[in-house]
Amino acid sequence: MDVKRIQPDAGLAERLMNDLALLAEPSFKEYKTTEYIVAFLKKTGITPSHIFETGCYGTLDFGAEKTVAFRSDIDALPANPDKTEYKHLCGHHHNMTALLLLLEAVQRSEVKPKVNIRYIFQPAEEIVSGAKFMIEKGCLDGVDCIFAAHAENEIPMGKLGVKSGPCMAGSHHIALTFTGKATHAAMPHLGNDVITAAADYITKAQMIVSRLKDPILPGLISFGSIHGGSADNIIPDKLELKGTFRYFHSEVKDTIEKGMESLASGIEELYGVKIEIDIKDGTHPVMNDPALAAFICDIADENSLPRVPFDKASLGGEDFSEYVRLVKGVFVWTGANEHGNHPPLHSGDFYVPTPTVVASADMWIKLAYSIDRYFG
Repeated sequence: MDVKRIQPDAGLAERLMNDLALLAEPSFKEYKTTEYIVAFLKKTGITPSHIFETGCYGTLDFGAEKTVAFRSDIDALPANPDKTEYKHLCGHHHNMTALLLLLEAVQRSEVKPKVNIRYIFQPAEEIVSGAKFMIEKGCLDGVDCIFAAHAENEIPMGKLGVKSGPCMAGSHHIALTFTGKATHAAMPHLGNDVITAAADYITKAQMIVSRLKDPILPGLISFGSIHGGSADNIIPDKLELKGTFRYFHSEVKDTIEKGMESLASGIEELYGVKIEIDIKDGTHPVMNDPALAAFICDIADENSLPRVPFDKASLGGEDFSEYVRLVKGVFVWTGANEHGNHPPLHSGDFYVPTPTVVASADMWIKLAYSIDRYFG
């Protein structure tokens, strides 16, 4: 059959996007969102086999030998400092809509794909916990490969960006506690200056990525939170510093971790402070399978789906990495840049135009009906 004839419903796309935007909820509290997804699926004749308090998954079983998974995250981000309002500032309503449109199109069509389709609506991507939860619940059982799509503000609206190999960075979190002896700001010699020690640590940490690791390999250390002190004339006895580091290669991860530990020891000796350092694992790098990525590009070209040459890896983190550590997969970007200067992801002004989600759904439809050729 001519796969080009199977198209996503653009009118339905806009309605789904609007509905899901109004339901935006925090990680592991996506109750109304999950209810909406399940209700929509049941209306199309699909009943998920696994429905959790938040999130669900199931399989469109066509009796095929291979099973292909499509994953969407469903949580939102806080839109104000008090975290009383949430919005899809990372575009997860786009991800949900694209997957729902794929499933609706398959149900609507008399001709079915030659693979089984596992659909995964995953909670808690923003706190990098949902993928592990869903995997523990069996969402990858029997899956041969997996795909995910995400809106991208740097790509022109409606165009696809497919990166082969390293796609998104490993992301880990750093928390340091500096403890010293408080003193009058005019008498620093009578105490241990945790503020100056922390400032020195922040500055010297950049030497780890510029001088200790291989300069050819990407790596990043950033600090985003520092808290300490109660008055302008008191050097406090405690300060807390938090940050993150990013990498694609395990040797860079090891270099950064060892460098931060060694730097802490040196700062302790110099300033007479004590530093407790806690490095928490976040996400592993997202590594797109090269052969699958090339296949997606071929399918896009065959079906005249616009795409851009895209070889830019992101230092952002994504728990889609948990899936592709277990099965082959590809994370695809879809352009949201409508006017040439689109608000970035996670900003308060970020939005996803309807043509973006229609393009993502169209790609999923074409892929679902062609992926059997990849397996031969």
